[in-house]
Formats: sequence, C-alpha cells, structure tokens
Amino acid sequence: MMPCIHCGACVPVCPKGLWPNQLYEALAQGDLARADALGLARCGACRACQEHCPSALPLTARFREGQKQALRWTVAKTQAAADAQQAAQRYEAREARLQAAEAEALEAKRQRRAEAKRRAEARRPAAEGADARQQAQRAALQRAMEKAQAEGREDDLARLTAALAALGDGP
Repeated sequence: MMPCIHCGACVPVCPKGLWPNQLYEALAQGDLARADALGLARCGACRACQEHCPSALPLTARFREGQKQALRWTVAKTQAAADAQQAAQRYEAREARLQAAEAEALEAKRQRRAEAKRRAEARRPAAEGADARQQAQRAALQRAMEKAQAEGREDDLARLTAALAALGDGP
C-alpha cells in the first residue's frame, strides 16, 4: 500500500459527493471535527472510492472506523454536556442549601438576641428590687454601726464598716 498521492480519482466516483481523499487525510491525522465537517457521517461505505484508488488505500475501512470514533466522540461530548449540566445542578443546589443555612443562622441569631433582650428586661425589675434590698441593707448597717459606736464595740464597728464598704458605700 502506498500513501495517498492526492490524485483525486476517488472524488468523482463518490455517490454522496464527498471528498474521500480529504476525509482519509483528516482521519489519518485524528481530526474528527474536520472529518465530521467534511461529511464523514454521510459516507455509505459503498467502496466506489476504494476501487478507484491507484494507491489501493483502505478508504472504506478507515471511514467505517472514523464513523465509529465520531460516534464515540459524539457520545462522549453528550456525556460531558450531561455531566456539566449535572454539576451545575449540584452547584445550584449547594448554593441554595448554603443560602438557606445562612438565613437560618441569621434567624437563630435574631431569636437569641430577642431572647437576651427579653431576659434583660425581665431582670430589670429584679435589679430595681436588688437596689431596694441594698438600700435596706445599708440602712440596717448604718443603724448597727451607730449602735456599736454608742456602745463602744470597736470590733463590731470595724466589721460593720467593712460590710458597708462591700456594698459600695463608705461609712
């Protein structure tokens, strides 16, 4: 078998009007896109071009193999497109989940803040009650200090002064 001499003897005998020599060259180079553009899919494998080839090239066999490769290539492209679409759907679903989780976290934070505010407001009357309690304690300590001073109990007076200082009020 000799290489293609580009004589063009195969071109006029092709019933589909293809250029078998160019198809053969594209397939020899592995260029399926070019072979597809030249009409590889339309080739009916009639052997007319092969019978007229002075180099006795196995055109029909090459074209059949090229059609199989083109079919696998098309299937691979279709599968790649399907994979890309599936990946895009997974990405969109993930983004939706992340947004929902973020919204849920923000809502939980808002609820925690509202609960903390509610608890702080609930403590306010207790704090006011605590102030009244502290005032009563201060008054009691003042009375006890006056009594201890009047009776001359210096030890008790020092202890009561320290207690009054602990409440945040000096003697």
